[in-house]
Amino acid sequence: MARPFLPGSPGHVLYNAALSAGVILGFPVWVPWVLLSRKRRSNFPDRLGVRGALPAAPPAGRSTVWMHAVSVGETNASVPLLHRLRERAPDARLLLSNVTITGRGTAEKALEGVIDGRFYFPFDLPGVSGRFLDRVRPDVVVVVETEIWPNFLAACARRGVPVVVVNGRLSERSYRGYARFRWFFAAVLRTLRAISAQTREDADRFVALGADPGIVTVGGNLKFDMSPPETGASSLSVLLEGEKASGTRWIVAGSTHPGEEAAVLRAFLPAHRKAPGLKLLLAPRHPERFAEVEALLQQEGAPPARRTAIEGGTSRFGEAVLLLDTVGELSSAYAAADIAFVGGSLVPKGGHNVLEPAWHGVPTIVGPHMDNFREIAGAFLGAGALLQVAGEEDLSAAFARFAESPETFLEIGRKGRDLLDAFRGASKRNAEVVLSAMRGPVSPS
Repeated sequence: MARPFLPGSPGHVLYNAALSAGVILGFPVWVPWVLLSRKRRSNFPDRLGVRGALPAAPPAGRSTVWMHAVSVGETNASVPLLHRLRERAPDARLLLSNVTITGRGTAEKALEGVIDGRFYFPFDLPGVSGRFLDRVRPDVVVVVETEIWPNFLAACARRGVPVVVVNGRLSERSYRGYARFRWFFAAVLRTLRAISAQTREDADRFVALGADPGIVTVGGNLKFDMSPPETGASSLSVLLEGEKASGTRWIVAGSTHPGEEAAVLRAFLPAHRKAPGLKLLLAPRHPERFAEVEALLQQEGAPPARRTAIEGGTSRFGEAVLLLDTVGELSSAYAAADIAFVGGSLVPKGGHNVLEPAWHGVPTIVGPHMDNFREIAGAFLGAGALLQVAGEEDLSAAFARFAESPETFLEIGRKGRDLLDAFRGASKRNAEVVLSAMRGPVSPS
């Protein structure tokens, strides 16, 4: 059995020696990497703990839960769990850390009034993690999904702070990568108090990497417990519904990546020629690509209307393609969709979450690459609640079928909503794991 990864242990010394060598030798690379990115420059000092406000030390007698969610997806998954913890432990201080600016922005919108503070997660450098822990003084640290930072975990172990992994997942690719250094990660995993995995397959992989089988449970996927954002009568929903009242049917392609926009457009245009009332709303995943995608659509002979250029945000337009060049309106788009394609799946990006269109009962299509959401995709496919295509040709055929008989796709959307109702409960199970860690002994496992 591997010993826990503690400060001064052989694995800890070796890790920091390799880390120091990487920082020094990589100096010509990582310095420009930081300086040339406005986003990375903006939170770099915060993650070193030399700038930015960390939460004040907790008042006596008040427990502190530090939850860490690296970016947008993990933050969204943390929302139902934080709501549940607020219900179960109303006096606890709930804090959330992120790595990315977009993750922090998501938390600001989704968790207002639920959490007591937000801050950026420290870099995994010697001394930095300890400085954050000594200021925050958590009673438990909750890591969403799989963020394994050895120095941070060692600092927690030295201070007797229990660390819990919730919504834990290990893709086949990640598992193979970690398995090459099992001798090292087994010791790191032994610092954890509990691991609540998404699936039995994930749980078995954690154990195979060296986690204590006694701390690993299957808690389900928190993303099944997410609630749809409030869409209301936004200007976009008014625009889309107004078009629908005039006979338009919407294909919404959300969270698309390079290589997908052109494929989606080529699949859409034949269906549009067959059914001129069919329109495409295209929502690239990354805002910095809006201009690039507009130029691509113009080059392909389908100049789009830009959401931000429509007068008053609600006026009619004649173009067949609407480019959603805003942030935060994709849910409104899905709510008005007649059929959806979720991007990151025609190209090998691991896919994106299909739950949002499913909440609205929208028939949903994905490509073959859904590795990051394999449990969700597998459950939906098994229930007939999702259509998966092998590539652009299959996508074109699906759009053509939809143009001819959209009513034949309605059952897919209905099954998706029914399946969501059946998968509730992960936040309750994961909350119990967190609360049990807070109640238990605090010596490292």
